[in-house]
Amino acid sequence: MNPLLYFALMNSQFLFWLLGFFVAIRFIHKRKFISLVTPNRKIDWKRIGFGFITFFVILGLTSIIDSLLSPGDYLFNNVRVSDFLLLFVLVLVLTPIQTTCEEIFFRGYLMQLLGKWIRIPFLLSLLAGSIFGALHFTNPEMGYSPILVGADYLLTGFIWCYITAKTNSAELSIGAHAANNMLLGWFITMDDSALGDIPSLFVVRNIDPAISLMWTIVSLGIFLFISLRKYKFNRD
Repeated sequence: MNPLLYFALMNSQFLFWLLGFFVAIRFIHKRKFISLVTPNRKIDWKRIGFGFITFFVILGLTSIIDSLLSPGDYLFNNVRVSDFLLLFVLVLVLTPIQTTCEEIFFRGYLMQLLGKWIRIPFLLSLLAGSIFGALHFTNPEMGYSPILVGADYLLTGFIWCYITAKTNSAELSIGAHAANNMLLGWFITMDDSALGDIPSLFVVRNIDPAISLMWTIVSLGIFLFISLRKYKFNRD
């Protein structure tokens, strides 16, 4: 299948996810849909934007540093301009829907459900984040190293859940998740990727999962520090 068609079809399913969430929350749980994102009356779009821009910049800088340290691993992808422009639009439109659906379920619905019994933010984040990470274990990237790539997914899930628990809002993780997937979609592809063989600007070769995990730790650590310094959070 054409990679762009595959990408479009794979991400279009999340439109139905979003509709299903809305119906379930409004008519089964009889709650406001916004309650999966924030307890406030309105969504704080500035907070989502902050999460997006901050994590996009952090991830972009760490990727640039990694490319400078290992220049031979980053190659310009031989793609047509028209294909990249189409990819750019597809990522811009569909990827935020995909990532927001995952955030609404894992950082919204699941964390609120588990939060009925688990009141300690660290433990709540560890459990919900582990479920999020484990569901990515079928991704083709796991072929590089099940342990190290798996740890990458688990750590990402934990940090985003922890930020959500400590800020009482999924807005920062919604922005960060979108930034992560959009940057990868536009700029970085690899031989085995859950996004498929899309015409991103660069192809990464000779992937070292240990180095990738190290950069994930650095990126998430910086994002966690900045997020919790900027926004008030529960210190319990």
